[in-house]
Amino acid sequence: MRMISYMSPGFPEALFEAVGAAVGATVDFDSRTSGPAPGADPFRDGTYDLGWVCSTSFVDLSLRSEAPSVQLAGVGWVPTDPDASGRPVYFGDVVVRPDHPAVSLADLRGCRIGCNDVVSLSGYYALRHAITEGGDDPATFAELVFTGGHHASLDALVQGELDAAVVDSVVRTGRARHDAGVDGLRVIDRLGPWPVQPLVARAGLDPSAVAEVQAAVLALNDDPVVRAILTDAALDRFVATPPHHSAPGHAAFAPVG
Repeated sequence: MRMISYMSPGFPEALFEAVGAAVGATVDFDSRTSGPAPGADPFRDGTYDLGWVCSTSFVDLSLRSEAPSVQLAGVGWVPTDPDASGRPVYFGDVVVRPDHPAVSLADLRGCRIGCNDVVSLSGYYALRHAITEGGDDPATFAELVFTGGHHASLDALVQGELDAAVVDSVVRTGRARHDAGVDGLRVIDRLGPWPVQPLVARAGLDPSAVAEVQAAVLALNDDPVVRAILTDAALDRFVATPPHHSAPGHAAFAPVG
């Protein structure tokens, strides 16, 4: 069995390597994007059996045809963030440096805002949705600068290369624990909550195998080494997720033209 994660370096590779070991899968990483690039599908061609992807990628892969290439494996994680209230949800945090005058997203009109990549929910889709909901056009509201990753967005903001950034709330929280520059950033808006990034399984994988994967991942909550990795990543635990987790329907999941 083979698994790919698109979640690093935002989340530690050790976490996915532990999952791979638990389910008997070799693990590859793609740090260039939050999920398969538009038009690519490494699950339909059988390259991978499992994948940790952004919710937008799951929705995209689900809607490409009447026979989707992926299914939810039924497992996700719960952030330590009190705003998550023990649920497998997270946010797109809109952050600025402490000396920036903005107090809300509306104040960033005309600014340079760092985004993750075109597949990212918390680092792009959520921002476009919020701008649209505010009555503005994402194409003209601000200059959206793709940095290629949440850590890269935080780095560019701290270094003064951006006016603001929208980043994964879990990644920001974990980084702020040991980075004074990130800890000093102000969160002026929280976009969401959104379903956390799901573990997906190739559609052709036997249901019993998927159930075994879910059980093996949930059992990692009892592993002290994995618990330490989760804690360091600002995560509390793995949980079973419902069938509708990351399901299409919300306007933020609409394809970006």
